[in-house]
Amino acid sequence: MKVKKEYAILSVVIIALGFYLFFRNTDRTTYTLPELPAIKSQDLTKVEIGKGDLTVVLTRRNDDWFVSPGDYPADVTLVNRMLDTLAGLKVTALVSETRNYARYELDEDKQLRVTAYQGDKALRALHIGKAAGTMRHTHITLSEDPNVYHAQGNFRQDFDQSVASLRDKSVLAFKKDEIKEFSIDAGDRYVVLQKTDAPQPSEDNTTASEDKPATAADAEWKTADGQTVANDAVQKLLSALSGLKCRAYLTDPSQTELTHPAYLIRIKGAQESTLEIFAPAEDTATELKARSSLRKDPFTLSDFDVDPVKNFLTDLNSTEDKPTP
Repeated sequence: MKVKKEYAILSVVIIALGFYLFFRNTDRTTYTLPELPAIKSQDLTKVEIGKGDLTVVLTRRNDDWFVSPGDYPADVTLVNRMLDTLAGLKVTALVSETRNYARYELDEDKQLRVTAYQGDKALRALHIGKAAGTMRHTHITLSEDPNVYHAQGNFRQDFDQSVASLRDKSVLAFKKDEIKEFSIDAGDRYVVLQKTDAPQPSEDNTTASEDKPATAADAEWKTADGQTVANDAVQKLLSALSGLKCRAYLTDPSQTELTHPAYLIRIKGAQESTLEIFAPAEDTATELKARSSLRKDPFTLSDFDVDPVKNFLTDLNSTEDKPTP
């Protein structure tokens, strides 16, 4: 009789436990996620990013962004990526209420402190930790909220930047279709090329070409002595130079005293652009120091950035050495 009673009690306990497990909400949807105020990326005028004792500040002036300390032009692509993340920030799940921040790299040494402003008003403030294991979410905490949340997207690396990495690396900016003349001074070789009008069509072809506007591909380039240079070669060189980006800027005064460039390039369009490239101290060097009219600080280029200039001069020499038929 005693055994039956124990079985009955055990059955009641099992049934009660089953009901508890059945009705308990195990997917953790009973908590309320914080609602973030809607903001637009174009409304943001300043972003502060702190890590440890260092703080980087991005500031918008008119349509341009600048990074400080230093007040340098900022890389617009990197800035826009941050702005889009801040404007579209979405909290997807509660991760922890224990304040064990080190586990998520949200402790003071590793967290990224990000605040976005419109004027003097802070519109978004958060701490960014490491990415989640799925690499599709990022651990964050929000201003005045100690809990750890998942935010949609893997974006820590977008904000984990220094002044040097956020600087705009573009060192030449011109529209190649506007270029009328350029020169290359290579010390022992000086070349000037000018763009001339393409040959006019004959009377028989006038009607057929009236609807076809002139393009850069129709131009002719000639040296000072009247030699015609292949337009494809010129366009290839101008394309390489118009999108030229440096590896890094030189800020050490001992690195910035540069004289006697190995190449001096002048490009004349709506404005004149200049690029000076200096010979490396060693023949095996993979970086060369350079300076341009677009940036106040000298910088370094990869050795392959100079190859288009070298190749152009080599091909030009080969053309000049060919006997005239």
